[in-house]
Amino acid sequence: MQEEKTSRKSTPLCQQDLPLKGNKCDLKRDSCGQCIRAGLTCSGYRNPNELRIRDETNLVKVKVLVSKAGTISRFGDVSIEEKSRGVFYSHYVHGVARSYDVIELLRKAAPLDTHLDTSITAVSLAFFHFRFFSLAASNLASTTYLSALKLVNTALQNPKTLSSDSTLLAVLLLDLFEKITNNNPVPSALCLSHVNGALALVKLRDSIQFQTYIGRRLSFRLTSCLVISCVAANATVPRALKNLRTELEYSLNVADPKWNLTDWIIKTTDFRGAIRNGSLSDPDIVLQATLLDNGLASLSADMPVAWLSQRKYLQRPSKRVFGQFYDLYPDYNVTQTHNVIRLTRIMLNDTIRSTCRKASFEYNTTDVEPISLSFIDSIIDDLAREICSSGPQLIGSEDSPTPQETVSSARTFFCYTLLFPFYVAALYASSNSMIKDWVICQMRFMSAELDIRNAGTVAEMLEKGDRTDPWSVYAMLGSYAFAA
Repeated sequence: MQEEKTSRKSTPLCQQDLPLKGNKCDLKRDSCGQCIRAGLTCSGYRNPNELRIRDETNLVKVKVLVSKAGTISRFGDVSIEEKSRGVFYSHYVHGVARSYDVIELLRKAAPLDTHLDTSITAVSLAFFHFRFFSLAASNLASTTYLSALKLVNTALQNPKTLSSDSTLLAVLLLDLFEKITNNNPVPSALCLSHVNGALALVKLRDSIQFQTYIGRRLSFRLTSCLVISCVAANATVPRALKNLRTELEYSLNVADPKWNLTDWIIKTTDFRGAIRNGSLSDPDIVLQATLLDNGLASLSADMPVAWLSQRKYLQRPSKRVFGQFYDLYPDYNVTQTHNVIRLTRIMLNDTIRSTCRKASFEYNTTDVEPISLSFIDSIIDDLAREICSSGPQLIGSEDSPTPQETVSSARTFFCYTLLFPFYVAALYASSNSMIKDWVICQMRFMSAELDIRNAGTVAEMLEKGDRTDPWSVYAMLGSYAFAA
């Protein structure tokens, strides 16, 4: 309630609904009398000449229905394509993710190019199937995707459209389509095909791309998608991507924690590549993993105040809360960033632990100091508990601000982003921590009550104890599509 009051005070009186007599706005220019008497800055009135009327009845209808219901039964006679675009826009363009907000900017500026419009339809249908398990959407998505591929290939042959914003965006959307629809549990270089193509397009674009919001946004999306794909495919991060990030630093807020986290993820990915290539000795592996872990720990400790969580202690035990407290974060983006740091640190510490346990391992006393394995175990357990503490705000509990009976599209998405960090926490935490049992319980709840089917699949993996590689689970969940 306090937040609501604060928001109300910051709104000029001339823009508030004031039903009491005498509070009606007097419409004085340039500031209304109510704002002057209240000592507030009046932001004035909308210019009628700037208003543009569009016939978006169906799209608005779908957005309203999506916001009010989590099922497709209330969409009425709206076509499957319109339903899908409404759901896609409500999440990726206007909603919680807004990863592709540039679509709306391009649409307002001019009619969308055919190859871009078709790509939007294809990925919208794929996302609709992911959300509502619609066979009709799935079948149509495949057909539309093939049409989009042909149109994009044609655009790539045209010098006028080769390096356009529309073409780069279309390629990124085709990559998103692949990530949503590909549930192959074995990550491979195939998941890099579209983003590598997009990276090649960026090289052909004029440097002016970094001077516009759309150009910067598309470049930023590409760097995020490509890094995530490299991590999942266990592939080396291309030098061209690192160069692109250097160029972007001049036009972006590089103090953003998520941007800085990506730098550490790139370093970690290169580290994994060095291990895979056999170019590091065991002491070097321990040393570099320790340095990376320390860097990520420092990043977490130095988060801006706006990125910090608030700890909430329980008045009574709850099945949805591990222990006696959980953490409240400003938004899901902040929650996700913290959890990426934690799960990356967990895997780095597991690398240290498994390397030190080798019978052949010997400390190089000049580089690596002796490490207590019990101390490493405690670090992993602490990080796993922090991941667990991030869940109740999204899943819901008796004490959380998110009631359990409230099921929405946004909440389902929030909970879906917990599946991978929860799996990592359960996989690597010690058996006496009881974290694995708690995570399985939450997975079962999300599967049964929130209709997140993959949560049940992950629960079965943990129950079987086969210790499936995390990145295989990451690929199976399609987490590429929702992590950036």
